Amino acid sequence: MTDMDSIRTDLERFNEALMREEYESRAGLKDEPDTASIYARYASIFDSEDLIYEVKAKREKAFGTEKLRMSYLYAYLLSSFIGRKNTDLGDKISATEARSEIEIDGKKVSFRYSAVIQANEPDHEKRIAIDSAREGVYDVLNPMLRERLDRSYEIARSFGYDNYVSMCADMSGIDLHALKFQMQNVLHRTDRLYTRHFRNICKDILGLSLSEVRAGDIGYLFRVKEFDRFFAQDKMLPVLDNTLSGMNMQIREGSNIHMDTEAREKKTPRAFCCPIKVPADVVLCIMPKGGMDDYRSLLHEMGHAQHFGNVAPDMAMEFKYMGDNSVTEAYAMLLEHLTGNKHWLEQQFDMTENDVSRLTHFQSFQTLYMLRRYAAKLLYEIELHSGMADPDKLYARILGDALKFQHPEKRYLYDLDSEFYSACYLRAWMLEVQIRTMLNDEFGTSWWNVRAAGDYLRNLWSTGQKYDGVKIARNMGYYGIDETLLVRELERNLRY
Repeated sequence: MTDMDSIRTDLERFNEALMREEYESRAGLKDEPDTASIYARYASIFDSEDLIYEVKAKREKAFGTEKLRMSYLYAYLLSSFIGRKNTDLGDKISATEARSEIEIDGKKVSFRYSAVIQANEPDHEKRIAIDSAREGVYDVLNPMLRERLDRSYEIARSFGYDNYVSMCADMSGIDLHALKFQMQNVLHRTDRLYTRHFRNICKDILGLSLSEVRAGDIGYLFRVKEFDRFFAQDKMLPVLDNTLSGMNMQIREGSNIHMDTEAREKKTPRAFCCPIKVPADVVLCIMPKGGMDDYRSLLHEMGHAQHFGNVAPDMAMEFKYMGDNSVTEAYAMLLEHLTGNKHWLEQQFDMTENDVSRLTHFQSFQTLYMLRRYAAKLLYEIELHSGMADPDKLYARILGDALKFQHPEKRYLYDLDSEFYSACYLRAWMLEVQIRTMLNDEFGTSWWNVRAAGDYLRNLWSTGQKYDGVKIARNMGYYGIDETLLVRELERNLRY
């Protein structure tokens, strides 16, 4: 009989080493990630199919909290087993992406940083040229991404699953096909609303018709430089501090939450939070590039950081590092969406009523765009992982139909979230509105100014991810995670 407490201790040490490696690699502090050696140090855990089967058997027999722990542990071990089998490819993919360069205006630029340049490029033709140059990197990455995916499929079958979809549904506890049905409803219900607003915004900001818009234009579209005069880079941290202080959540020297805001060329442009050791050492990393998106990213990642940084130290290891990631994503979105809240904007910035109105309207559209994008990604990923033919064409068609512009087929594997993380984002968008509605009802529409709201959130965060999104929604009085509130809010905010 395996000593589970010893396994848990080793897993916590493993997670600390892995998260530190991820942070240093993605933050541009080192060129070559080395997750393989970290997995190798814990090979007795991650090479053991017997341990996975033992935990699965314990899951079937357990009840209550112990069943939750075994469910999360099983999912983590199986996911890590897949990760262990793919470490060579994973490190190779990360290193290739970090080292890759493309040519922009006759100069060599890192592949990762090219996305930042593209988002700030006002010329449509130059943006498209950057996208074309990036396709050469996808050509290099795709064979590795395909091989990693095929290995994962083989592992799913070896553990008795019909396919990768059924394995991920069992690991996450999410009914992916029920969520697919919800998202088909969202796409249908919001199609006219989205198309009308997307057409108008593309004309106003890009000066392009729908038929002219390409994937390379989207970063610039949402960069919205006209709002830079409000979202100054040097005001980011003071605004963050003002926001958190109302809930008594200041970030001070020596805090367990550390922020890396330094610009580095090889730093990934996508902001991220690394919970290295929960709750004692949580790192928030953001690639500053200016504008509203920086504020959104900073607040989003601070939502993650506050969640992990406020977990009770004596919480079970499984609830600190495992569980339903829809929960932490909902908390991240709760802070991120302040940038679209008229009361928060009026409090933090010197804006006219017209500026506030235009900005909140735009932010609502951006949420609708992202919701439809991830709904389409879920539909595509279910088809991809079920073995549909011509997945590159399938990707371009499904994403193109949902978002109303052409998608490059070569991104069909690069634009992929492992183990259906897209489902977590979708559930989080719905859950966030439910949490925010409750905060509005209990503490008022400026709840971030109320210390009692901070106390309420810290109490939620203290349990880590012990409870999944459905349980949290039901604890607040909802039937479950539902799209109704979210769709109604978007329809209300975008009615003109």
